Order: sequence, then C-alpha cells, then structure tokens
Amino acid sequence: MTSSTMETFVGEILSQPWRIVVALALACILNSLISWMTRPKNLPPFYAEYPYIPWLGSLVQFATGPREFLQRAAKAKGDCFTIQLFGKQMTFLMGTEGHAKFFKAPEKTFDIREAYKMTITTFGPGVCYDCPQSKMAQQFALFKDNLSHEKFVEYMSLIQEEVATFFEEQWGDEGEADLLASLSDLYTLTSSRCLLGPEIRKKWKSSGMGQQYLALDHSFVPILFFFPWIPNPNKAKCVTARKLFEKMFKEVIDERNKEKAKDPQNFVPPSDILQVLMEASYRDGTKLTLTEITGILLGVLLGGQHTSNVTSTWLMAHLLKDEKWMKAVMDEQDAIFRKKSESDRDGLYPSQLTYEEVQGMKIFDQVMCETLRLHPPFFQLSRAVMVESHFQKYTIPKGHIVNISPGAAHRLPQLWDEPDKFDPDRFTEEAKKEHKPYSWIPFGGGMHACGGRRFAWNSLKVSLTWLLRNYEIEFVGAGATTIPKEDYTTMVVSPTSKHCRIKYRRRTKK
Repeated sequence: MTSSTMETFVGEILSQPWRIVVALALACILNSLISWMTRPKNLPPFYAEYPYIPWLGSLVQFATGPREFLQRAAKAKGDCFTIQLFGKQMTFLMGTEGHAKFFKAPEKTFDIREAYKMTITTFGPGVCYDCPQSKMAQQFALFKDNLSHEKFVEYMSLIQEEVATFFEEQWGDEGEADLLASLSDLYTLTSSRCLLGPEIRKKWKSSGMGQQYLALDHSFVPILFFFPWIPNPNKAKCVTARKLFEKMFKEVIDERNKEKAKDPQNFVPPSDILQVLMEASYRDGTKLTLTEITGILLGVLLGGQHTSNVTSTWLMAHLLKDEKWMKAVMDEQDAIFRKKSESDRDGLYPSQLTYEEVQGMKIFDQVMCETLRLHPPFFQLSRAVMVESHFQKYTIPKGHIVNISPGAAHRLPQLWDEPDKFDPDRFTEEAKKEHKPYSWIPFGGGMHACGGRRFAWNSLKVSLTWLLRNYEIEFVGAGATTIPKEDYTTMVVSPTSKHCRIKYRRRTKK
C-alpha cells in the first residue's frame, strides 16, 4: 500500500467516525476472544455480586464492606478466588495454606515492587520499591539488623521521657482530646527521637516539620495502588516536603562528620538509624546516597508511626469497655510497680520502667495480640504475579495481582472460634501452641515481614502503660458505647475519627 493510498484510506475512516467506533469495538472483542482462548485452564473461581459493573467490577461491595465481601467470597468459592477491581484481576488467598504460599514465594514469582509503585512519590527514586530486589533487601536489612536488644534497652528512657513531656504539655490535668490524633503526634516524636536522632527531634519541634510530615503522609492515595501513573494531587507538596527533609538530614550529617573530623579518637557516634545509614555500605562497597538515606528514614518513620497509633487507639477502645481485661492489665502493672521503690507504690508512674519489666507484661501482650487480630493495620497485602503460578488445583496467571487479607482472614471461623469476640485468652502461651501456622499475620511474613515490629511493640507498651497509670480516660460521644468503625479510605486502616473522642483526668495519688 503506497503512502497516498494509505492517506486516502485514513481520510475515509476519519470522515466517518462510526467506523472508528466499530473498529475499536471489534478490536476489543477480538482481544477478549484471544485472551479467553489462550487463558490457562483451572483459573481460580471468579466471584462477583450484584451490582457488578463492567471494568469497575466489585468496587461497590469492596469499598463499602471489604471484610464482609471477602468473607462471603471465601464461603462461596473457597480459599482461592478472583475478583475484579478497576479492570484488574485480584486473586485472593484466604487460608493458612494460601498465606504460606504468599509469604514463601520468591520475588521473581510474586513481586512486591510492582504492586507498590505508588510509594515512589513518597520515598523518592531508587529507594525501597523502586530498586532491584537485591538492593531493596539490603536497604531493609540495614535498619532491621540494628534494632537489637541493646538498642531497645537504650531507647527505653528516651521513649518514657518523650511520653511524659508530651502529655504534660499537650494534655495537662484534664480535658477532652482526639485519642487517635494525640497518639499519632506522640509516636511521631518517639520515633524521630529514637530512630532519627536528637538533632532531628530538636529541629522537628522548632522548624515546623510536623506539617511537612503530614504532606508526606497524605501522598498515600489508595486509588494510586491501581493506577500509579495517574497524577497524584498531593505530589507537589510531597516532593517539596521530601526535599526539606533531605536538606535537614544533610545538615545533621554534615555536622556529625565535622565533629568526627575534629577528634576522631574520642568521637562517640549517636546510636540511631541515621548514624547506621551514614556508616553503611552496600555489599559492593558503595555508600548510600543522601536520597537513599532520606527515603529509608521516611519509610521507617511513616511505617512505625501509623501502625502504632491506630493499634493503640483500637486497644484503648477495647480495654476501656472491658472491665475484666482492664482490671487484669492494671493488676499486672500494680504487681510490677510494687516491686519497685517505695516512691512508686502510690499507683502512679513517676520513675523509669526497665526493658525487662516491660517484657514481663504478658497480659498486656495478650491484649495487644488480640487487638491486632481484630484490627490489623493493613487490611490486605499485595504482590504482582510475574510468572504463572499454581496453588492447590488452580493456575494463577501472570498479570494478576495476588493478595492476602489479614483484615478478613483474622475473622474467619475456620481459623478462630467466635472470631468477632474480643478474647485475649487466645494468646496465652498455652493457647498459642494450638494456633495454625500463618493464622495470625498482622505483621506480614516472609522476607517482607515488618522489620520494626519489636520497636513499635515496646514503644506502644511503654506509652500506654504511662497513659493508663497517670490518667483516667473514657470515650465520649459516638465512641462512648461502641467500638470504632474501620475507616478503609486510607492505606492503614484506622478507627473512624468520630469514635475517638475521649475525656481524661489526671489520676491522684493513693
């Protein structure tokens, strides 16, 4: 076909738009037919409910009640099924066997980086999910390996100092507050003090970095999970905030290097993650860039703060409405404090808890475990299927998104008796021996299990112990009689804000 003939052909097509519509329709039909004819056999069963909207799929049901929707799907189709959302085939593995498959699969089969590309806006290029798997693993290991027992012992006094100062300045003797918001602010400060260092903590307070942190936080827009390439409405603010954090980190790094150069023999490096990253190298000897250090630190900060404040709020909501477990927790703490000095026997919390004492709060651990079972911070975890994979009798095609859902699986009756009941007795040492492997997965698992869970766990116990021993607290308004509802509009599932109002009063000495 000559160029003139082609031009004539194109001109005729454009002069009659209906032909374009017909051609596109035929192309779509042909593509669907080819996909149907070449699809693998034994696909996971497809689940949908009325109203099912083409391309959008089960969006209505998933958006309005995701846990109940997935549980209905599991009841109808079993442990493996596929739903459609925004044109994507989302395959869910719901039971413990599926969880094991998900966590044990190599990156070349189920790739986390392809599933979470929307985080690049927040953390920056070349960090976390925007680098080769081997490099990503090294970045994660840098902070995981440095949250040791010795570090936790050192962090104890820092956390307790931050907690006491925060509530003294922000709450005073009595009043009302949004518990979720207060704990969010608190854990941002404890994390910045322990993990980022004293200079960052000081700058945080004096430089208004809290507002810049919110800009980073708001860059997590759920729709970007499906379409990471669409414009992020908060991208400009996020990029500006990240650059300001990078500038702040550079100032601290330069100052530390200057101090070390003055007296290398007597220089004592701070014991925080910033210093670890400053001194670290990849396996090939390459040092981390400032952009990489910034992205990793922001990832640590955002991940730890979010999960801690939502879990703490859920825990307090259950504990303050359950006399049995509230008494059990307080009795356990009384026993610990009775062993301390005479000045601590007034029932308050004037002195430092030790790491060993916090570790000894086994009833508190049970309450936390049960809170995380009922309210895992992340409703679902996702991976992109990179090569055709097999589970049970099903073939999961390349191109699907494979998911597990702690939020739905933790409430399955085949995994937990009376799954909707708050019952910390499920997590006594004896009871845990009966748990099925991969039935409790609030921190994920496998190579991507939460690396900061021990730090968050201890920080949460210390903070809430201080709060319970120093204040009488009750929920008011919509949250006075009911456990808060889940807010699924954010990446980390939080309690609805209207259920988080509390009234507090400082306890008096006995």
